[in-house]
Amino acid sequence: MKKLLQSRITKRYVFMTFIVVFGSLASIYFVTMNVLNDSVRSEIEYRNELLSKTISTKTSFMFDKMINDIRVISEFVLSNSKENTYFYQNEMERLVSENPLYLFIDVLDESGNSITTIPNVKKSAPEDVNKILERLKWAKTFYISNLLTLDDGRKTIGIAFPVLDDGGQYQGAILAYVNLNILSEYLSEGKIGSKGQNILIDRNQTIIAHTKEQLIGETLKDHELGQMLSNYRIGIWEGLLFKEFMLASYRPITLGGLGLIICESIDQAMEPARQVQVLLFKGFIIVVFLTYLLTLFGAFRFIKPITNLTNQAKEYSDGKRTDFELLHTGDELENLTKTMASMALELKNKERHLFYILESIPYGIITINKDGRIVTFNKGAEELSGFSRTEAIGKYIIDLPLKKNEADFLSWRTIKEGKEINEQESYIYDKDGRKHDVRIYSSLFSGEDQNILGSILILRDVSDMKKMEEYLKQSEKLASLGQMTAGIAHEIKNPLSIIQAAAEAIQLDTQDPSFIQEMTEDILETTDRLNQLLTDFLNLSRGEFEDELEKVDLAAVLDELLGLLKNNFAEQNITVSKFFTAEEAFVQATAGKLSQVFLNIIINSLHAMDKGGQLTVRILDNDSDWLVEIKDNGLGIPESEIKWIFNPFFTTKKEGTGLGLSIAYEITTQLGGTIQANSDISGTVLRVQLPKFNEERWA
Repeated sequence: MKKLLQSRITKRYVFMTFIVVFGSLASIYFVTMNVLNDSVRSEIEYRNELLSKTISTKTSFMFDKMINDIRVISEFVLSNSKENTYFYQNEMERLVSENPLYLFIDVLDESGNSITTIPNVKKSAPEDVNKILERLKWAKTFYISNLLTLDDGRKTIGIAFPVLDDGGQYQGAILAYVNLNILSEYLSEGKIGSKGQNILIDRNQTIIAHTKEQLIGETLKDHELGQMLSNYRIGIWEGLLFKEFMLASYRPITLGGLGLIICESIDQAMEPARQVQVLLFKGFIIVVFLTYLLTLFGAFRFIKPITNLTNQAKEYSDGKRTDFELLHTGDELENLTKTMASMALELKNKERHLFYILESIPYGIITINKDGRIVTFNKGAEELSGFSRTEAIGKYIIDLPLKKNEADFLSWRTIKEGKEINEQESYIYDKDGRKHDVRIYSSLFSGEDQNILGSILILRDVSDMKKMEEYLKQSEKLASLGQMTAGIAHEIKNPLSIIQAAAEAIQLDTQDPSFIQEMTEDILETTDRLNQLLTDFLNLSRGEFEDELEKVDLAAVLDELLGLLKNNFAEQNITVSKFFTAEEAFVQATAGKLSQVFLNIIINSLHAMDKGGQLTVRILDNDSDWLVEIKDNGLGIPESEIKWIFNPFFTTKKEGTGLGLSIAYEITTQLGGTIQANSDISGTVLRVQLPKFNEERWA
């Protein structure tokens, strides 16, 4: 028994079981506590938020009623009638006597002098009143002041309403002073429990009403609640307020720019959940104690055969036994004993199997440990590098001259920086100094404890593949050259036939000057056509701009081009529609090159609409680019041919060089843009996208 208790596996079993059960119970306990606290807190927050909304509505209503009261009085102040004077004075007396919120009401003339005060009391300093009156003069509407201090030391706030004549001119004011003690009593009626506090602050974050009246006049300007209310925010807050941790609901009152805070101490708020927490804690302690007792019993009952099997495994590992003694437990441990003997043999067979797999892979595979020494070097690595396995294993990877510099060893960087490489083109040098293009894969591998054990490097020789790619590129160039050569030959053949026929005609008839003149003009016209063809071809093949790029307006270029072609549109009965999303669309180009691009596109559209139709030109704002769409409703281009229209010398027309759209494509590409074409039975649309002119990049 003593030996079993001293066993490490017993200690670990007891410890782990206790920790798991304790952790599970603790998790359940804390989750239950959190759910309970969250539920109670959610209900409290909802209650406080609802209460703050109710009190703010009630407070707004009280102030609104006072504003309405003095507004009615203001309508009778300018009257010279004794009856009206008697009326508003009686009305003021009635308001002060019936509504305890009124401290007193003061009627002031245009200069700020008091006309009537009900009741007759000492008022605030003229400086405070003057600030209120100055605001009324330009605002001409009611105003609720910040905290004021009367000459007798009492604190109050003023609710003022301007007296205006029939022309809307300022003639004086009605100023009602609020009894903040009564206002605080009204707030106290809605406080939460004995430790609840309701607070009303002005625009300066100064307290003007509080369930604790002695705090009136204190400021919350530097407090988080005061700052949030000054920004007209609504929400729930938790923290230190008046040296006590509080849970508060705050919201601004639009009327007068005031702010309302409804709060209570966190101890009071969470009191309903405290008894449940105590009960759950007692239950938790009891369950933990019972769990410990059951864990000890389990250790004595189940750990003994495991300890026996562990000792056998250790003896087998030390070479002290060749088989395992059968444990008659009648459960999985007995089956485990039977299979452990075969595990060692299977492990050796698997190691040999993996070795043959590694050797049969046609790529170089190198593994290194965390220190950078080579552990595995397969046959593929031997053939690729020229180094034998015995030369490589045990050395640092950087000691093999596979690279010129240590920094180029990707596997070494993988170990040092922990950066895996999915696939990367690189190179290595073999033992004889020959360079091989390779594709490299490098990744880390770690043990059961997630510690980095080393990295694996896979090298794939792609030298032959690179040669094949170069050969294919060369073949594509030759094929393209052949296509262009065939196109040139085809385009030159017809003009040469015309020149030849004209020359033969001149030889046969040298007497008629007019005939010779006509034939000569045919020859010159044909040679001009050949010259233009070769010029276009050279421009296309050079792919260079002779002019400097400048700031060009796409809209202006298209407007000018469409104006020049208006006679062509009229002759072919073609209607042109323009939709420009911007009056100016600047790009970095040359006006001549842009005109050449759009002229070639529009000419193709004219040829497609020989019986009339609709041409639509649009300029669209596409983030950092301008998109020009040119659409016609002509015959369209077959789907099988649309992908070839930008190739040199490809054309679907009976007459034409097939260079127009090729030149447009080349110019657009040189300007950093793109050109695309789509076509169906409804017509063809070409889209030219060019980068917007960038002032910073241009500078």
